[in-house]
Order: sequence, then structure tokens, then C-alpha cells
Amino acid sequence: MNARRAAGALILLVSLAACHRQAALPVLPIGGDFALTDHNGQRFELASLRGRAVLIFFGYTFCPDACPTTLSKLSSVYRRLGPDAKRVKTLYISVDPQRDTPAVLKADLANFDVDAVGLTGSKPEIDTVVKAFGAAYEIVPMPNSAAKYSVAHTTSLYALDPSGHTRIEFAYEASVDEIVYGLQRILAEPVSPAPAPAPVQAGPVVHALKGTVLEVDVENGRIGVEHEPIPGFMNAMTTELPVKDRRELEHVSRGDTITARLVTSGGELWLEGIAVQPPDESKSK
Repeated sequence: MNARRAAGALILLVSLAACHRQAALPVLPIGGDFALTDHNGQRFELASLRGRAVLIFFGYTFCPDACPTTLSKLSSVYRRLGPDAKRVKTLYISVDPQRDTPAVLKADLANFDVDAVGLTGSKPEIDTVVKAFGAAYEIVPMPNSAAKYSVAHTTSLYALDPSGHTRIEFAYEASVDEIVYGLQRILAEPVSPAPAPAPVQAGPVVHALKGTVLEVDVENGRIGVEHEPIPGFMNAMTTELPVKDRRELEHVSRGDTITARLVTSGGELWLEGIAVQPPDESKSK
């Protein structure tokens, strides 16, 4: 009797888990159709991919870590998808149109086994797409480097269903298994009869930042910080960021450990709520 009850309970748990796994994915209030220039120099429209799942991420070819890591991860995703791989297209949207010409994007993508299209355009065109997905980027001057500047940018991966709706936002830390599972769920769903989404304006997103101050520019309202990883948004890196209220910098000095809110909105990002941690607290953490 006890054995049968145990077996019944196990079946119930398995059934409940199966029902939970089959729960419909939400439609996220970000994204929308757009048009840019592809890596062959031709006009590209997101609407042309109706009927296929789409992965979108923002980056640039000079990126030292996040972008090549994402592309390498996606190479594994495509292999794991097997026959379903042909139902998924990846869009790599550059946030560095000054250097990332179509030819440069095409050469970069040739290094990875991913069914991807590199996209670029004018800064206003790119900014419109960045804003629609609630992403952000910031040009970081590097006068002592041959590259002259780097780009701090959102590292999320966005998954769209065959109808063009954004269904999942994967954090940069998402594993190959998690991305494959998410895509399989999207591909298993019936195609939505809803009309194609119009571009939307995502609201502000707030991330917690902690790092060490390298430079303080009160006059221009900017601060150089070597910060820890920001989960789902940005790797650990040294970057220069604007501050919403430059008066917050008056109590900040080089070498301080700070915490702050990193806010992204409308394709822009800035720091606010800067707090200097006491020296003893900084050392103990």
C-alpha cells in the first residue's frame, strides 16, 4: 500500500513538472520590427525572418571577450539543436558602426559556425533598435590604446518566436543547455496569430554596480571605474561612465570603492546613487 502511494505521488509530481514545463512563455514588452544593413551591404528587415526563431545580441568586432564568447557559445547551441538548427537565425547587431563595416562584420562571422547575419547602419538606426530592446551602450575613450576606444554594451541574448515577438532574454551567463532548452520551447509552440509587433520603447532598467574608482571628472560629470561583473548585463571591466548628477562626484576620490545604480534607458546609460564604502568594509568583502 505504501509502495503504491509512493508510486502515485511520484507520478503526480512528474505530471505536475511536465505541466509546469509546458506553461506558455510570456511575450516580453520589448523589441519590434526594424531594418538595418546586413554584412553583404544589403538592406535587411527583421520581418523577412517570419517563420523562424531569431536570436539577437548587440556587440562589436573589436570586443575582447563578451562577443566572441557569445558567438562561440552559439556555435555549440547550433550543434546541439541538430535538425532544428535550420529553424533558427542569429542577428549580430553592431554598436560600433564607425569600425564595423559590412565587410568587417562578414569577416568576423566567418570565424564561427553560426547561421548569423551581421547588421550595421547609421548611429540613429542602430540606436532605435537598441532602445526598442531596452539595451544600451557607451563609447569609452582609450587615448593610450591603438584601438582609441572601446564600447561598453548590454550582453543579453534575445530570443524571438517565429512571429517576431520577443519571448526570452537570456543573461550573458546563460549556459548552452539553457539556451537550447529555451529555443526548443519556442519552436514547439504553435505560431501565434497575433500581428507582427510594432517597435516599442522599453522603460528604464536598473543594475547594481560595485567597483574601484580610477578617475573622477567632476567638470564633465564622468567617472572611470574598474567594476565587478554585472549579471545579465556586462562583464567585469574598466570603463568610463557618465553620472546623472555631477554633484555626486564631489565626495568621490580615486581609489575609493563605490556602489551605485547603473541605469539604462532609451539606449543610454548613466550612474546615480553613488555611495563610497568605508575602507574597512571594502577590504572585508
